[in-house]
Amino acid sequence: MSDAHGTGKGALPRLRRAAAIALAGGTLAASVAAPALAAAPATAAASSVICAGWSACDAAGHPSYGYGAHEGSMFWRMYPGNNCTNYAAYAESAGFGVAEPSYLLGDAGQWAASAAAHGVPVNNVPAVGAVAEWDGGAPGMGGLGHVAVVEQVGPGGSYIVISQQAIGSDPDGYDWTRINAGAPAGQWEEWPDHFIHFAGRGGQAPPVAAGTSVGYFDPHDSSYRLAPAPGQDAAAITVHHAWAGAVPLTGDWTGAGTDSIGWYIPRSGRFYVRDKISGGPAARSFTFGPAGMVPLAGNWDGQAGTGVGYYDPATGTFALRNDLSSGPADDTFTFGPPHMIPLAGDWTGSGRAGVGYYNPATGRFSLRETLSAGPAQESFKFGPAGMIPLAGAWAGGQRAGVGFYNPADGWFHLRDRLSAGPASRTFKFGPGGMLPLAGQWGVA
Repeated sequence: MSDAHGTGKGALPRLRRAAAIALAGGTLAASVAAPALAAAPATAAASSVICAGWSACDAAGHPSYGYGAHEGSMFWRMYPGNNCTNYAAYAESAGFGVAEPSYLLGDAGQWAASAAAHGVPVNNVPAVGAVAEWDGGAPGMGGLGHVAVVEQVGPGGSYIVISQQAIGSDPDGYDWTRINAGAPAGQWEEWPDHFIHFAGRGGQAPPVAAGTSVGYFDPHDSSYRLAPAPGQDAAAITVHHAWAGAVPLTGDWTGAGTDSIGWYIPRSGRFYVRDKISGGPAARSFTFGPAGMVPLAGNWDGQAGTGVGYYDPATGTFALRNDLSSGPADDTFTFGPPHMIPLAGDWTGSGRAGVGYYNPATGRFSLRETLSAGPAQESFKFGPAGMIPLAGAWAGGQRAGVGFYNPADGWFHLRDRLSAGPASRTFKFGPGGMLPLAGQWGVA
């Protein structure tokens, strides 16, 4: 028998949902700034069941691939019967032409790590035919996690439709369900933790969207050094007019889909942005807000291009502006106590940036998905106190994770999930004492 128990959700009762992020830049402290980072969403509607039961789904044009006639057999060495792993293995083979892996995938919540360890693309980008995977402990999933098959993807990844087995309250334990991006975390059925892209018909896995990379700004010579991928080096880029005391920024200033560089001068409250990753003067400069603030960059409105903002450390107030120009803030609100380190990120993958803050005294991240005052939707510790926080879609797609840079040694620690736990990847890039950046550079 296999060690892949695949009991994912088994007889767990179905918990219906009650209700139902573009890279921008995180920032750091008054003297330290992090990059333009991803965004947070508007609240989405609940997930909804499209059909339930093998016959009902088949009749409605949502095929079960004949699993009812084959559930007694083992596929990919999964346990047979009413469990999610055997169904996913069968549907991937019968519906999408995926060959049986030569290795054991393990329990449902282990599939992503097992597949990635054998070279299979695993990220946060949905695609038809991919396996959706929930880690163990996700709401309603139990300790062994869950897997399902992605049948449809909405425009811009706005929703997915999955087929899945081992749903306790459904006829045959089977249904097709639509899951909306941006729905509140912690409710059934939440957005998957990973998408696994096995090679199917034609032998090619779906393309993997590039994830956020990192870089750093050297305050000694006003140069940016950007890594094409986390841990990979690249030539330094010197900015001619980044005066002493500049705080670096990154953002998709033109809406082209990749990030470029910028900087903020605290003594004047002036922002400078450059449309290209190259040395030279700013393409645009403007003042926004009073002097002495902590700058931010993010896609606040979900439209093309990154906007700017600032955080007032004395009051804990965020002021955000969608346009790269002088003028009033589009959103102003207080979130968290004063003297935190602010962040911006697409915490749910909706294409709109939310905000957050990092408490350097405790190493705790507190994140809010909507641009308004209120409690944090996510709050967790990651890493030791006294680090410099980051945010970015490290695994691809739009949904941001968090990270930190250790200024003492120059090591980056990145985590894909918005929760306490170990880093998803750790590497050294550059010397200590730099100002870390995150962005999707689009450079080799």
